[in-house]
Amino acid sequence: MLAKQRYTKILELLDKDGIVHTAELVKLMGVSSETIRKDLEYLDSQGRLSRVHGGAVPADSGKPADIPGGYISLQIRNSQNLEQKAAITAKAAGLVSEGQVIALDYGSTSQMMALVLKERFRSLTVVTNSIQNALMLAENPGITIILTGGILNRDEYTLVNEFSSTLESIHIDIMFMTVTGIDPVIGCTDQRLSEIRIQNQMHRSATRTIVLADSTKFGKASLLKICPFEEVDTIVTDSGISPQMESRIRGAGAKLIIA
Repeated sequence: MLAKQRYTKILELLDKDGIVHTAELVKLMGVSSETIRKDLEYLDSQGRLSRVHGGAVPADSGKPADIPGGYISLQIRNSQNLEQKAAITAKAAGLVSEGQVIALDYGSTSQMMALVLKERFRSLTVVTNSIQNALMLAENPGITIILTGGILNRDEYTLVNEFSSTLESIHIDIMFMTVTGIDPVIGCTDQRLSEIRIQNQMHRSATRTIVLADSTKFGKASLLKICPFEEVDTIVTDSGISPQMESRIRGAGAKLIIA
């Protein structure tokens, strides 16, 4: 594939997904990581994208360091802590068995979990309110996808509101919950009011709730509580968690897995 063809393909993927990952581009285009790195550097120099660790985001999205406190867009979150999220989701996939019913909520870690499930399993049923998760999982014909109904949230590409009540009649083996904050005292918290109802319903319908949280989320609390800490079965995080927080988590009774 010629350089111009790669540039075009990279920009097409960026427009569709909001982020591109170097490792995926290497596999897709059959070239070396060094070639992809140079391609991204060139497109960055031309103002067509912004390079971030492990890939690139659209040029007008801003780098993570430029984003003030408060709500952080999905596009930006997709560029943060990529290595940690990859390690966490790879480890979490080891807790899944063929044929199970899995629930995925919204967000960047959830999308990475969808990618791992798509590549690793032959037969699953996945319940999600994320359109991007559904599109990714649809590439595996062995995965049955149940999309919750609702109103489209254009910021997160999710379906929200009262139509999601169908979740109440579904049994879920494992819910993979993603959060913006987790603390043994406060519990699991998130930043989007429109998503909380669905996360709560998934949690209530699940036999097990497994939290996927990179180490930057610990000891933090967002505005909205998803569930108390004692209702979490397992937490999967990365090796960046502090010894003090690790001790607090284990002392509170949750199973902690470090990827």
